[in-house]
Amino acid sequence: MAKITEYQTSKGKFYRFRVYAGIDEMTGKKKYIKRAGFKTKAEAKKELHKLEYELDIGKTQIKATESITYKEAYKLWFEQHSLSVKESTIYNIKNKFKLQILPLIGSYKVDKLTLAICQHAVNKWYQQHETSYKYILAYASTVVDYAKRLGLAYNNPFKDVTRPKVRAKHKPRNYLEPDELKRFLAIAKEKDLMQYTLFRLLAYTGIRRGEILALTWDDVDFKSGTVSISKTMTRGAKSVVILDPKTINSDRVLDLDTETLKVLKRWQIAQASYLLAVGINAYNTERYIFTRSDNKNPLALSVPGYWLRNLLAKDPTLPRITVHGFRHTHATLLLSAGASPKEVQYRLGHAKITTTLDIYVHLTKQDQKETIKKLVHYLG
Repeated sequence: MAKITEYQTSKGKFYRFRVYAGIDEMTGKKKYIKRAGFKTKAEAKKELHKLEYELDIGKTQIKATESITYKEAYKLWFEQHSLSVKESTIYNIKNKFKLQILPLIGSYKVDKLTLAICQHAVNKWYQQHETSYKYILAYASTVVDYAKRLGLAYNNPFKDVTRPKVRAKHKPRNYLEPDELKRFLAIAKEKDLMQYTLFRLLAYTGIRRGEILALTWDDVDFKSGTVSISKTMTRGAKSVVILDPKTINSDRVLDLDTETLKVLKRWQIAQASYLLAVGINAYNTERYIFTRSDNKNPLALSVPGYWLRNLLAKDPTLPRITVHGFRHTHATLLLSAGASPKEVQYRLGHAKITTTLDIYVHLTKQDQKETIKKLVHYLG
């Protein structure tokens, strides 16, 4: 039987008790029902007997008085959410919570979060990640919504926070002009055949970093002059994994130009010669095109970026683009050459043409000159 205890307040002496109500199946914690404010011990005893009887017959809805922390709520949500997303998404989610969300609000009781606490967290995320803080906020809020559905929280203060406005910033150019691309590829060609092959393929196909690193030789059809994009490399929860493409539209077959095919063939022969010299089967078409020094595993995701920085350093006049910048370069040059947005959309593997137009379309210096010429010609 629960024990009735006496306690003192500014208004006088009162009585209270706490009844054990079993184990919460959701959290694994003990549950208790508390009652207080009784003026006499007899009143408390009467209410205690009534409550114990209702618990026995299942009339009283049991509610845990010991709430859980935000971090514990996150673990419950993540266990469910991870069943419906890709492994690469799991990796990104875990990083967001580990690095940004849990350090700020993980220790708070999820049902005790206040607007002030949540606003402070949002302000911090904005200061550290101005352009992407809304994604962090969305995940943080989702966990509280999940806790509400479980009956572990009563409201979600994140719904009422003031969202700082993202200031427009000038982004550095992340693509190469035609003459810059030629200079860069000349540097890569002189440096190393594998590096030259990789960056030429990126520039002349516009494929993603993960897609090019996942390529095997059976993806290249030298007779038809095409390359099949059917998989991608990404960071998983524990290690790098090869998965299906990013979207349905990312699964595509791309035509290659004659020179790029020749470069690929030269690299295939050079790679095969080395493999044969060390006693490895060089005719395995499932072998990755771009491999590590063990000639078995694909290059690490960080390697193309490392190569790129070293190559760009050899010419200070070249813009410091990223590996993803070769997608921008490919799209920009295709449109400058007269390709339709629909054609560019297919080559880039976008589900929506608006993505192609909004993100990857830039005017080269030559395009800008042609634009003003068109206006002058129109006005006569």
